[in-house]
Amino acid sequence: MPEINIEADLASVNEQVGRLVEELNKVNAAREQLIQQVQNLNGVGMYLRGKLQPSEDAAQNVLTEDEHEDGLGRSAEYPEPTS
Repeated sequence: MPEINIEADLASVNEQVGRLVEELNKVNAAREQLIQQVQNLNGVGMYLRGKLQPSEDAAQNVLTEDEHEDGLGRSAEYPEPTS
């Protein structure tokens, strides 16, 4: 039966874990940086969309409260309350 060197195996495993943790931290930092960049660009996009002048075409495409594309708009007013 071969001799197992538990101390050497444990040291090797701990070394691998340490390398993987370092790699994970680098990937996580890059992920956080990408998230921040996406959020910043979304904010800039929202700001720029807010600065756009509404065009006549966009104003004509706005549906009123009673007009819905799915046909589920109100067809009658609410009934009078009975008391």
